[in-house]
Amino acid sequence: MSKFLLFLILTMSAFVSAANQDVLIGSGEWSPYAGAKLKGLGFLNDVVTIAFEQEGITAKFEFKPWARIEVETGNGYFLASPGWSIQEDRKAQYLFSKKPIIVSRSVFIERIDSQFDWKIMSDLKQFTIGSNRADYYVKALTEIGVKVQELNEYPQGIKMLLAKRFDAFIVNEAVGLKLIRDLSAEEQAKIQIHPLAYDENFSFLMFSKNYPNVEAFVEKYDSGFEKIQKSGLYQTMVQDLYKGKYD
Repeated sequence: MSKFLLFLILTMSAFVSAANQDVLIGSGEWSPYAGAKLKGLGFLNDVVTIAFEQEGITAKFEFKPWARIEVETGNGYFLASPGWSIQEDRKAQYLFSKKPIIVSRSVFIERIDSQFDWKIMSDLKQFTIGSNRADYYVKALTEIGVKVQELNEYPQGIKMLLAKRFDAFIVNEAVGLKLIRDLSAEEQAKIQIHPLAYDENFSFLMFSKNYPNVEAFVEKYDSGFEKIQKSGLYQTMVQDLYKGKYD
């Protein structure tokens, strides 16, 4: 048997073994993107589920704190986890989907009666910005001289913004829209999202290099994701995310 034929047989065997089976995905809580009580377990997890379904693979989920999810994905307990950015220090342990599950914006929520406005980063130095302490904004803004008030919970940030404890609250756009929808009509009328986004976020499906046949699963997921994009289903899911259908 030629080496090429042997390679082809082994490759095909890996792809066959990657189909028609269950895989374990790790997720934390981050509404409306991920949550055990959300529709489809949240937008990110719903996309992952449907993409794998296109290839005959059933995704099952376990919910744990995000820090623990990262560790247990790295050691191969989970095949993958959604919603991670590609960073150099992660490349040794993880593979990433070809395309991001979503490209989203980070935005500032402001009071309508406030004087908050900005065009370049240095403009932010005159304001106090609220941020969830777990988000990367805290370090990024502090490093350029912006005063940041750290918070433990996202809803706390909206309440403190309404109470004029700081000038604006920075948050992922879909998360912010969900927080606004949870307010009363009177409270909603007092705040808005500033039109200039702080940045864009590319959220990928992160795979463990220690999971058996991981390369085959990456290709299966990428293929399934491409199918739901071409069908238009993915675009409908993104629209549903911003309309609040994953709340």
